[in-house]
Amino acid sequence: MDSKLIADRLPHRRHRLAIALSAGLLLSAGAMTGCSEDRATTAEKTPLGQQASPGGAYATIEDGEVIARINGSPLYRENLEVVKENLGAEVPEERLVSRMVELRLLADRAREEGLDRDPQTQARIQNAIDNQLANAYLVNYMTEMEVSESDVEAAYDKEMEALGKETQYRAMHILVEDEETARDLIAQLDDGADFGELAQEHSKDTGSGEAGGDLGWFSLDQMVEPFADAVGALEPGQRADEPVETRFGWHIVQLEETRPMPKPTLEQMRPELEDRARRDAINGMIAELRDSANVEILTSDVRSMVERDGDADSQTDSQASNQADNASGESAEAGDESDMGSLPAEPLKAMP
Repeated sequence: MDSKLIADRLPHRRHRLAIALSAGLLLSAGAMTGCSEDRATTAEKTPLGQQASPGGAYATIEDGEVIARINGSPLYRENLEVVKENLGAEVPEERLVSRMVELRLLADRAREEGLDRDPQTQARIQNAIDNQLANAYLVNYMTEMEVSESDVEAAYDKEMEALGKETQYRAMHILVEDEETARDLIAQLDDGADFGELAQEHSKDTGSGEAGGDLGWFSLDQMVEPFADAVGALEPGQRADEPVETRFGWHIVQLEETRPMPKPTLEQMRPELEDRARRDAINGMIAELRDSANVEILTSDVRSMVERDGDADSQTDSQASNQADNASGESAEAGDESDMGSLPAEPLKAMP
């Protein structure tokens, strides 16, 4: 079906946590550093001090397996494994080692020319180190984290209490180009014409039109506002006397029936509830780190950006929470296969 009315009928709102969550908390290696048009010039202006030897410029991996030496500096198997993991594709090891040797030789030459003392390069290196360490800590934190059964059950009970107050609607509609056509069809319905036949013949929404205008079950927040308001004002079996205008055209609306929002089981909700608990724990841990840290923002322009970012984070957390509150409907619908045959596919709110 290609209905253009249902908004996100089966919303993809589950929170993907794991490492993906940690990635959203961190800066990319070069995100805050900008770039330099002439790094060699910058390096020349930087006091060189003591030139480090290439062989001593690389970290030693304790108990690491050395697979090559380049000008005396070790290349470890762990280096190779990280590259293989990041590529995510099958590449012959000998080819990877060859490229890593070339990379090391270029890095050594950059040090010889003083580019490692370029402020932009130093900032990128520091950001990369911070990024990797922060990710390692978050992965370790999540690995050790346990979500108790009592927490899951309490969260489920809270969800079900809120869900019990919500209603689902099953309605029919005919979507046409203009008000005149809509009023003409309403007149035909008043004279006894069949709603389903008119929908099949005239509706621009071919998905629901093929089903006689039937939209299946939905909640009002899945619809654009004018349409949702019209449906919410009707009693089961009642048709709206006036056509409803949205940005998609003119709708003739008829409410068939209502029901309480179906409740998913605890097991259906468990992955989402556990993910939410982990997300909340991580957010709380980071908040504690910030509260206990001595952070000084020394320039006014950066201070204002940090304040705006904090406000945006608060709004994002609120929106994510609201989305999670609504996501329970997804689990319920997934468990109610009797509805699947009448589900329109294209979301109205997603249309241009």
